[in-house]
Amino acid sequence: MKLLKTALCALVLTAGIGATAQVKQTDETRIGEWLIIEEYEIKDNDATVSRQTKVQVGDKKFSTPRRRMRAHYPTYYMGFSRLSNDPFSMDYANDISQNQSKCWDWGVYLCEHSIAFNKRGTIGLSYAFGFGRSSYKFNDGQYFYNDNGLINYGTNPANTSQYDETWFRYWGFRLPINLELQHYVNGKPFFLTFGPEIEYRFAPKSLGRIDGGKQRNISKNYDLNPLNVNLMAQVGYNNIGFMAKLSLIDLFQSPMRPEWPIGGEGPLSGPNCEVYPLTMGFSIFY
Repeated sequence: MKLLKTALCALVLTAGIGATAQVKQTDETRIGEWLIIEEYEIKDNDATVSRQTKVQVGDKKFSTPRRRMRAHYPTYYMGFSRLSNDPFSMDYANDISQNQSKCWDWGVYLCEHSIAFNKRGTIGLSYAFGFGRSSYKFNDGQYFYNDNGLINYGTNPANTSQYDETWFRYWGFRLPINLELQHYVNGKPFFLTFGPEIEYRFAPKSLGRIDGGKQRNISKNYDLNPLNVNLMAQVGYNNIGFMAKLSLIDLFQSPMRPEWPIGGEGPLSGPNCEVYPLTMGFSIFY
């Protein structure tokens, strides 16, 4: 048996003569979060030695991975809306009887993008393009109308129709640019956004219904403020969120404003048509 082993060893050594022997070695050097890997390959062929060096910077185990930041603007949102006489007031507009359960603002957002400020994608700037419609229903049959260039609320003396319900609506293109914060919980993002939303208002219309009949167009003649800026905030988790929007610019360019009577005491004269839309509702993301 010893003779057989000796013979096999001699055969292997004989076969290896003149063949190429390779030796590989790896050295690692850490600088901060970076890992520099140097690979050496030494070849010995007929007393000739060659050396190959490969340098690799960075290692997934030690460097922070870059995560794509997802912008959060709703595929669809709907919320209760109201008109207020002050942009920072939660109260209803004075002397304007709104049917709160039937005042709505809804819309969609498209083409959303984000710019992350850090590798983990937890803070950044997000923006999108959207459109929607706002509608306000009134209880007392009164409505907005143009009174010699000023927007008033009540019944137009030139219109003898008696409406049992009325509402006002308009459309808007919206461009939000928000600061967004994200934190991942169980692999899904918890998000918070806050910032301005530029809005272009158009197509205002006042509608009414008599004795439960079909909708009737009361007027389209309104000096709507075309450009608006909303303060917009969102909070949510994964595909569900809540939204709040507050208009900073009056709905009309020439609203009727009440005046104090002589002496500065007593009730204001006339309704205040300087109104600011406020919306709070829920959002769905896909």
